[in-house]
Amino acid sequence: MARRLASALAVTLFFALLLPGIATAQDEPITLADDPFEVTDPNATPVGEPVLGLASSYERAPSGRVRNTYGAETEIGVGIAPGLDLRIGQSGAYGNLDIGRRLGTIASDQAESVMRAGRGELGGVTQLGSLYQLSKEQGAVPAVGLLGRVRALYGPDGTAYETDAVALFGKTLVGGERPLGVSLNAGLISRINPGSSDRPRRYLVNVSVGQAISRDTAVVASYAREQQERGDQDFSLAQIGLRHRLRNQKAIVGVAVGFGLNRDTPQYQVAVAVQWEINGR
Repeated sequence: MARRLASALAVTLFFALLLPGIATAQDEPITLADDPFEVTDPNATPVGEPVLGLASSYERAPSGRVRNTYGAETEIGVGIAPGLDLRIGQSGAYGNLDIGRRLGTIASDQAESVMRAGRGELGGVTQLGSLYQLSKEQGAVPAVGLLGRVRALYGPDGTAYETDAVALFGKTLVGGERPLGVSLNAGLISRINPGSSDRPRRYLVNVSVGQAISRDTAVVASYAREQQERGDQDFSLAQIGLRHRLRNQKAIVGVAVGFGLNRDTPQYQVAVAVQWEINGR
């Protein structure tokens, strides 16, 4: 099942890249922060330019009988007013959901009997959210946005619900055709009707540095930290990779490799994503 999930996503990404161009080339430099990195850009989706995102990931747990996790995610963002967009997403994962729980793929603690039996499990999350851009970058003032979401999480132990509120910041340190910029996300995740083993609220902090090496390609390094359940160390992941824009297709392809920094984070992670502006002008 895991192989079928990975194969299906690979085919989806392949055909997305083959879709005919529907827009003129972009003139602005490539955005330095966003999928597949653990950071979100503060800029809202422009009105009339819906963006479709497709992502695939593989994670290797540091220990346990089930060590492989395969994930897939889709999200569409639609600008509904200047500076305001609506985002709908669906993701799923198969494998070691205990290590992957920070990704929102498990509702509560994975049953010990499942792990002892050496079987992977299937989980997922449906989310609805909105990003409001408070300010555009101007002079010393960074771009600032607020992202709020409601999530339904499905796992082997049932269904749970969460909300999150995240402040997004982005600042260009060096301008021009090859900009250097930094991004910061800081927020709080709240569990609705938490169980006895669930932490009611958890924090997250994600930061990235991006350097464009051409007008259409950027090298990005990021660090993600998120509080987990009681008794678990914080999720702590360092990533590095590339984002490359396909101008004639109004698409950005990203590849990232991540390395966990403790026992409760994947030993390593490989992620691929495509963001496609469906009706970009």
